[in-house]
This record gives sequence, C-alpha cells and structure tokens, in this order.
Amino acid sequence: MPHRLLQPLFRLSILVFLTGGLVIVLGQALGIVLGDARWVAAMESGVQPSTCIAASICGILSFALSYRRPDRPQGPGAGDRPAEQAVTTRRSD
Repeated sequence: MPHRLLQPLFRLSILVFLTGGLVIVLGQALGIVLGDARWVAAMESGVQPSTCIAASICGILSFALSYRRPDRPQGPGAGDRPAEQAVTTRRSD
C-alpha cells in the first residue's frame, strides 16, 4: 500500500488508542476515588476492547511503514552525496 494511505491511518490509530488509554486510566482512577468497583469494571469492559484493537492496528501499520522504501532521503545532510561515494567506517578491534 502506498505511504500516503498508511501514514494517515497510522496517525489516526495512534490518536484513537492513546485517547482510549487515557479514558481507561482516568475512568478507573475516578472509580477508585469514588470507591465504585462497577465504574472500574465498566471502563475495562466498555473501552478496553476498542482501545486494544486500535493499538493492534497501530502496531501492524507501524510494522508495514518500517518496510517502505523511502522516496527521498531523510535526516540532516541526507542526500548530499551519492550512495556510492558514501564513506563507511569500521571499528577495528
């Protein structure tokens, strides 16, 4: 799949699972403060499945994006020299 499609989906999945995680943590903390065990359990059963699905999608997209071929050099000074002229150094033992 093209990078243009995967990158926005990846960013959306990060947003969804981080927001879901925040809702779970804050909801459970509120349930503990209020002393309401049902509230804590409701956060787990209500929000957790969709948050875990979003986190899984994010992980899969991250893996897919790590294998993409870069269209252009990235980082400072990248692309200054052609690849065949790049100097590599080896550590001598």
